[in-house]
Amino acid sequence: MPKFNLANFFGMDTDQPENQIDKPADNVVLMNRQEPESSSIVVFEPVNYTDVDTIAQKLLEDSAVIIKLDKLDNNSAARMVDFLNGVLFAIHGSINRLGRNIFICSPKKFQVTE
Repeated sequence: MPKFNLANFFGMDTDQPENQIDKPADNVVLMNRQEPESSSIVVFEPVNYTDVDTIAQKLLEDSAVIIKLDKLDNNSAARMVDFLNGVLFAIHGSINRLGRNIFICSPKKFQVTE
């Protein structure tokens, strides 16, 4: 049985003869095969507000970050959470409270459920 050809169905001529059958190429190799990205979660226990730069950089590298704020005073802890909320807003991430002074900040590709 000849192969169905849409152009022939509508009466249009093609350069390909009717009896020629397309053979799939068995030697096709995908050139842009990508390995799956590994996801990581980093734990930080900052001792002062300046550690927020390191935490923000990890978020920008698509790592999730668990932050233990026990060693910070309340003012510095609040400033750090506010700054990280801004970073997470920019990268479409989220922040969730895990405990009294423990938060998880996650980029868009992570999903945190309770």
